[in-house]
Amino acid sequence: MKFRTSVIFLFIVFFFLSCSEPTERIQSKLHPFLQEDLKFMVAEVLSAKGTKEDLLDTPYYSIQEFRQFEGAKAEIYAAYAEVDFYIYKKINLHQKRKYRYDTHYRRWDRYYKKYFFH
Repeated sequence: MKFRTSVIFLFIVFFFLSCSEPTERIQSKLHPFLQEDLKFMVAEVLSAKGTKEDLLDTPYYSIQEFRQFEGAKAEIYAAYAEVDFYIYKKINLHQKRKYRYDTHYRRWDRYYKKYFFH
């Protein structure tokens, strides 16, 4: 009976460890996702009859906050990131986007975007 309980306990521990993803991997998946969002934002401005003169020479983003969740909080979303995107040259405007890392699908999900003057 004692052996059986130990085996069940070990199985549960290994199961939960195998479901979690290392912080480095989660962070490494964020940057390509942000690059794609940045490219899309630039393309969106250009397709709306904007010109390259409206855009910064090098549009960029800045990660304002990154948090990783642990325990029960990480069952659905394992991490959170808040990112500011800067693309405009002549307008003091940036876009804030919020992301969360979906534990089950193992990918980042954007759930908020809003423009702010700075």
